Amino acid sequence: MLSQNFIPKLPFPDFKWKWASLQCTEGMNDPVVLLGVLFRMRKLEERGLKYSSDEFANELRELSNDIKDSVGVDLARRTGERNLIRNSGQYWRAVGLLADGDHSGKIRLTDFGRRVADHDISQTEFAAITVQTFKLPNLQIQNPNECQRWVDNGLVIYPLRLLLSVLRELQNKGQGYITTEELIRVIIPLSACGAEIDDYVNFVLWFRTGQITLIGWPNCAPGANDSRIAREYLLFLSNYGYIIRKEQITRMDEQYSYNYDIDSEIAEILAESPQDESLQQVLDRIRIADIASDIERKRVEIQRTTRPNQARFRRDVLQAYGRCVITNVTMPEVLEAAHIKPYKYKGEDTIANGFPMRMDIHLLFDSGHLRISETGEVQLSTRARMDYGAIVPPQIYLPECTNREFLRWRWENYNGI
Repeated sequence: MLSQNFIPKLPFPDFKWKWASLQCTEGMNDPVVLLGVLFRMRKLEERGLKYSSDEFANELRELSNDIKDSVGVDLARRTGERNLIRNSGQYWRAVGLLADGDHSGKIRLTDFGRRVADHDISQTEFAAITVQTFKLPNLQIQNPNECQRWVDNGLVIYPLRLLLSVLRELQNKGQGYITTEELIRVIIPLSACGAEIDDYVNFVLWFRTGQITLIGWPNCAPGANDSRIAREYLLFLSNYGYIIRKEQITRMDEQYSYNYDIDSEIAEILAESPQDESLQQVLDRIRIADIASDIERKRVEIQRTTRPNQARFRRDVLQAYGRCVITNVTMPEVLEAAHIKPYKYKGEDTIANGFPMRMDIHLLFDSGHLRISETGEVQLSTRARMDYGAIVPPQIYLPECTNREFLRWRWENYNGI
């Protein structure tokens, strides 16, 4: 264990944590952006189109228009020869969704990326796989010479796993949060020195209580955008529900709290030591342990009970429909009101934006395993089809009060909680 007067020494100049995108694109971390772009690439890949094509530009403009009221990322101008993928494609490549580029400029997804885009792998499963496997050095976001410096110094870091491990131990001590400043000034410098989890926790707490000053500690974010890029790790974990973001006056003061509601699932993810495995092998382990399904269930339950106006919304939707839109069950004891366009993305609490659904159907809908198109087509994920294929119809009737535009938005942009 490191002593309180320990001062980290960097193994080489310019040691830092680089995120999957070298540009400061905080909003791109939102699943609707990251996966929304992926869904659109999937449609165009089958036609052999390029990232610079007019068709891809139109898709980005439509997505940008869809999210302007909720995420606020402007993709409409990142088209043509200087398109989004040319400047930020390393993001999708670093998380295993996009194949390495070639000189043709054609859209090419990995098999893993296609399965995510086809909703065969849920959003929660994608996030859990990324937490387990994302590591530095990473050739997708670091040049070969930089990666070699990491290798020469015996450095391999799994940043997302590390942050969750530190937060979990801080939670056990009753202070389960970290700030952006603590990440940049304490955690990243210590990661260069082979520190143990207890060391990270100790130094965060010592810094927090004024027992150390960090005088003489190296600056691992010297560039103008380095601190924003390092913060992307926290944003990723926040966007996928592992931690909870609390905004402050400045980015450096933002607090990211451990989501104790899914503690047992996080513990299972962290219990698996990183191995040289394929993404499919990691997915198989996650499914065998039911990690993703447990996370989905708990997060859906939490949202059901914490959304404002949920009781009134449920009453109005059940009165308007009277039965589950999928199974026709009428017992109010087992019916809930599901938002079509999610509340998080400015979905309204109106009958036009709601479906009454049996509890288990609601869970499938919110977790992305059941989808409904604007024409009433119903699709199930591969996993859901095994258990529900016989009872879920391929087509349902949509009443006039249902907002088709909300259904289109969800179909094209959303992959579950």
